Amino acid sequence: MPRTTPRKEFTVATSGALARRKINKKPGSSVLIREEVGFHMGIAGTLSDTALQAADLVKKNYTRWLKHSQGGAGSNYRQNYFTIAVGGGNTVKAEYRALLERHHSTIDWIKHVRFFFLEESSGEKNWESSRDALIEEFLSPLASKLLKLNRPRTLAAQLGIVIPVSEDEITACMIKAMVNSINLVEVNKALRSKNKSLAKKLAQRESERYQRNIKKKLGSAMSFHMIISGIGKDGGIGALSPYTPELKNKRPGSVVLQRENGSLRVALNRGVFIGSDCISLIISGNLKLKALGRFEMEESADFEQTVLETPLRMLRETKEIAQKVYIFADEQALHVDETVFRYTDNGNPIEIKAETREGEEDGGIHILLMHGFMGLFSFTSLLLRLPSAWTVSALHRGSYAKSLKDDEIFAHYALSLRKAILKNWRSGRPTPIVGHSIAGVISDHLLLSIIGDYDGLIPPYSKLKAEDKQLVDALRAGGIINLATWAPTDAVNTGKNVKNLISHMRQKTALNYSGFEQVYTENFEGQLQPHELAAPLDSDALDGLGKFLSMPGARTIVHSFNLITRALLKTRKVQQKMLNTNSPYILRIVGGRLLKKISFYGMLKEVNAALHDPREYQARHIKTLDILLRYDIPVLSIVHKDDFLVSANRHREEQQYLLRGRLKKEGVKLEQNLQIPARYVLLQREQEELPVDLLNPHLLVMSTSNEGNKMIRQITSAITEFVNENVDRTINAAELEPLASIKKWKDKKKPLKRQRRARAM
Repeated sequence: MPRTTPRKEFTVATSGALARRKINKKPGSSVLIREEVGFHMGIAGTLSDTALQAADLVKKNYTRWLKHSQGGAGSNYRQNYFTIAVGGGNTVKAEYRALLERHHSTIDWIKHVRFFFLEESSGEKNWESSRDALIEEFLSPLASKLLKLNRPRTLAAQLGIVIPVSEDEITACMIKAMVNSINLVEVNKALRSKNKSLAKKLAQRESERYQRNIKKKLGSAMSFHMIISGIGKDGGIGALSPYTPELKNKRPGSVVLQRENGSLRVALNRGVFIGSDCISLIISGNLKLKALGRFEMEESADFEQTVLETPLRMLRETKEIAQKVYIFADEQALHVDETVFRYTDNGNPIEIKAETREGEEDGGIHILLMHGFMGLFSFTSLLLRLPSAWTVSALHRGSYAKSLKDDEIFAHYALSLRKAILKNWRSGRPTPIVGHSIAGVISDHLLLSIIGDYDGLIPPYSKLKAEDKQLVDALRAGGIINLATWAPTDAVNTGKNVKNLISHMRQKTALNYSGFEQVYTENFEGQLQPHELAAPLDSDALDGLGKFLSMPGARTIVHSFNLITRALLKTRKVQQKMLNTNSPYILRIVGGRLLKKISFYGMLKEVNAALHDPREYQARHIKTLDILLRYDIPVLSIVHKDDFLVSANRHREEQQYLLRGRLKKEGVKLEQNLQIPARYVLLQREQEELPVDLLNPHLLVMSTSNEGNKMIRQITSAITEFVNENVDRTINAAELEPLASIKKWKDKKKPLKRQRRARAM
C-alpha cells in the first residue's frame, strides 16, 4: 500500500458478533457494507473513487425523496426541496467533483435541491469558507454544465429571470435560490475593530437567525435529508472538535463557538447531526484510522465521555442513529503512522520499524505488540481498539534476522524488544508487551536474557546486573500478555488435532480441536515437564526445510513468490476486490497490506528456527514460567478454546502452575487477593457445533470472522484492565509518575465497586 506519510523516529520512551451484513453494489462500484454497530462502510482505492461512491448515495437518497416527497412526513419545505447541509474541506470538494461528473444531469438541482452549512467562521486565519467552496467547486461549474445541456431561456425560466442573461447572472441566481448562508460579515468587521464584545453579540444574533430560518423551513427537529462532511484526525466533525462543551447538548440548534485564537464560529450542533435522515462522511488523507476505530469500537468508558474525546462517536449513540451513517474512505485514510527505532548490536546498525498509533496522553502507556506468522495484519484490531490514551506500536521483524543462524533469530528479536522496553522505561513510560502466536518464543528469549545463561540458575533480583534489574522493573510495571502464544509442545498438539480432523472427514467422528487433555506432568520437585504423549522430539525439527533454506539460491526462489504476489496486488481489479469482500472492515482495509509486506522467506526462516531444536526450546519455555514467578512479573494469557494450532489446555496448565506459585509466594488463599496477577482468559465459540475452521480461532486478534469481532472486544477489555492494574500498582509504589488515564480509570471503577459491595451486603 503506497505511503505518503514521512517516517518518524521511533521514540521508544517511546467489539456483539457482527450482524449479517447488507451489501449494496452497482456494477463497477465498490461494495457498501453495513457493519455490526449499524453504520455503512465503503472503501475504495483512491479519493476520486471514494467520492464517486459518496456521490451515488446523494443520488440514491434524492431519488427516494423524489418518489415519496409529495404527501410525505415533515414540513412543506422538506416535501418541496431535498435539503443538504454541507461541511468544508478537500474531501467534500472531491464529492462536488464526483457529483458534477456523474449526476449533474440526473438530479434537478435548481428545482429540488437546497443547501445549508454546518459551520461558518470569522476572524480565523487560513479559514476556507464552506459556502465559498460550494460556489466555486460546485455551483459555478454546475451552471456551466447546465448551460451546455439547456438553452439559457430554459434556465432563466426556472430561476424566474428574464433574458438576455449571462452565465454569471445565472450562477448568481442559482446561489440566491439554492443557498441558505450563514452571514458573518458584520462579525468580521467587529473583530477587525477589536470589539470582541460586539462580535460575540452579532455572532449570537446570526446564530439565532440561522436557527430560526432552518426551523421555519424544516421544523423544530431541524432534520436535513442529508449531511455531507469530512472528519478530522481527532474524530472532530463539523465545528465540533474534542472537548467542545456544546457536545453535551442534544437539542437541535445552532451555536456560537469561541476558539482559543479569538475567532468565532456559528455552527450546527449535535442534535442536528443525530436528527438528520442520512449522514454521509467522506474520509481521506493520512491517520484517520484512529478516529474511525473509536467510532466502531465498543468501549467500557462512559459513552458521553467518549463523545467528548472523539465527537464522531455521537453518531453511534443508538443503533438507529448509526444506521443512518455512511462512511466512505480511501485506503490512504486507513493508515497508521510508521515509526523507526534504531540501535547497534555488536557494531551492526539495526533498524526496526513499527506501525504506531500515537496515544493522547504524553508520556503515557506505550504498549508493544509482537505479531505471529501472519505478520502485522494480526494486530490491526489492537492498533485501533486499545485505549486512545495509550501509544500502540506493532513491531516489524526487520530484515537483519534473515541472515542469522537458526539459534540466533529469536534472540535477535528479543534484543530489539529489550532495547525498546528499556528506552521507554528510562524515560518513565510503562511498556507492557503483547505477543501473538510464534511471538511467544520472542517473549521466552526476552525473559531468558535476564539470567544470561539459558541453562543456568535463576539468580535473585538483588544479584542481577543493573540493566537486567531495569528490565524486570519495566516488565513488572506493564506485564506480559500472551495471546494464543506458541510453544514446541503445540506442534505435537496440532498433530493430534490433524488426526482428529482426518477422522472427522473420513469416519464422521465428532470434531474436536482440544488436542491433548493433559500437556504437562510434574516432576518430584513440583516443576512442570511435558507429558510423554505431548513431549516434542528431536525428530519434530523441520530438517528438510532447514536444508532447503541453506541451499544457494533458496532465498531467490522464495522471493519470487513475493514478487508474483505483489505484482498481482498492483492490479486495480484485485485491490478493489479485496476491499469489497463481505468481511469485517478491519480485514478489508489491511488485506492488501498483509500480502504486500509479507516476506515468505522470512516467514519460513522463523518457522524453521522455532522448530530447529524443539526439545531445548520447550525446556527453555518451562524455565520462563519460573522466571515470571521469581521476579514477580504479571502475566495474562488469552486463548480460544478451539485453537487448532495452540493448546488451550497448555495455557491453562501453565496458568495454574503460576497461580499456585503466586499464592504460595504471597501467602494468600484466593486469586483475587494476589498483588501480582497470573490471569487466564478462555474465549469460547457462540455456536454449538465446532466448524471446520483451522485458522480463525487462532487468529482471534485479526477479526477474520463475524464472531472474531466480538472476541477482540473481550481481548481489549481484558488487556486494558490487566495493564491499568499493573501500572496503578507501580504508581502507588512511587516507581512511576501518576498518569491521568489511570486516575480516570480508577474513578470509573469506584461506582462499580460500590455496587458490588452493596450486592454482597
